[in-house]
This record gives sequence, C-alpha cells and structure tokens, in this order.
Amino acid sequence: MAFDISAVFKNSFISLFTDPFIFGLAVIYTAISILFGFSVSSIGLKAVTVSNPSFPLSDLVYLLLYSVLFFLATTFITGVAFLRIGGKKKDINSVLNTAVKRYPALLGTTILTGLMVAAGLIAFVIPGVYLTFKLIIAPVSSVIEKKSPVDAIRRSWSLTTGNWWYLFALFLLLGIIVSVIGLLPYISYFFAFVIVIAYPFVFMAVIPHAKRKSRS
Repeated sequence: MAFDISAVFKNSFISLFTDPFIFGLAVIYTAISILFGFSVSSIGLKAVTVSNPSFPLSDLVYLLLYSVLFFLATTFITGVAFLRIGGKKKDINSVLNTAVKRYPALLGTTILTGLMVAAGLIAFVIPGVYLTFKLIIAPVSSVIEKKSPVDAIRRSWSLTTGNWWYLFALFLLLGIIVSVIGLLPYISYFFAFVIVIAYPFVFMAVIPHAKRKSRS
C-alpha cells in the first residue's frame, strides 16, 4: 500500500475530537455553513420556478456576495487547520500569523485547482474526477511548504503519483460517512470538517512514499 488509509482515517477523526483548537475550528465552520444556508434560503430561491423564472437582480447580488464571503471564510479556516495539523509550529499565534501570510497563495491555489477540475468535469467528467485527486493536496502544499499556486499544483501532481486509487478510496469512504451523517440536520456540517482534516494527514503520509520512490 502506498500509504496507510486506515491511519489517515483514524487520525482525522481523533484530531477532530481530541484537539480543542481543531474542534473549535469545526464548530466555527459549522456555524458559518449554517449561517450561509439560512442566508441563501432567505433570498427565496424556492420562489423561482419554471412558471416564474424571474430573479431580482438584488437577490442575485446578495447570493453572489454570500457565496464569496462563505468561500473566503471557509478557505481561511481550512488553511488554519492545515497548519495546525501539518505545520511545525503548533502555538495558536504562530498558526494564525502564518495562515494570514499564506492566505493569498491558498486562495490562488484553491481557485486554480477548482477551475481545472471544473474544466475536466465539463469536458468529459472522468478527467475532472482524475484531476480532483491529483490536485487534492495542492492547497496543503501552498500553505505548509509555502509554494506558489503553480508550484503547489506540480507538487501535488508528483506526490499523488501512485496514490490515486488510495486517495479515491479514502475520500469516497469519508464522503459516504458524511453523507449518512448528513441525514441529521446541521450535525453533518461539523463532521464534514473531518474531510478538511484528512488533507494534511494525507500530505504527510505521501511524502515518505515519494522520497522512497525517488531513491529507487
């Protein structure tokens, strides 16, 4: 096995409940997600039907604004989580300061990888799925290794070589669990954060494998 899926899975859930800082981030992530959901529902999207396709411009602007704010906030939270788990500095002040400094690179990497995956999905679906797991740890690299978006993508592509199916299996399993928990209102947002936590654990797990491969 390229890396231990069970270890990443176990460590992700353990960190969620044993690290007070990570637990707090998950609570904040949950609160933001719930607030975003209420904000969007308050716009009245259900009123837009085939028979009544009109959509007020003001509502569209608010929807776009809420979406952008949600993206910016959750991206920053994920960056903090990456540093807390995979960074060398564990104290909160250092983690937050570094997260602020690496935020532009993280944003750029997240947007660029998202566009690449979206293009692949639009093109023929399968390329998008393939790119999803080839680029999945690029954001982690941009924060922990302080790489530019392009270099972080190259780094992720290299590290995930030989690990694609393991990554697919791991995140498929996490996705199924979160989906089942999603039957419970609001709690699913909290447990969805375990997927974010898994990224840096995967990153740390595949590096030794990449080093062994380069020496062989």
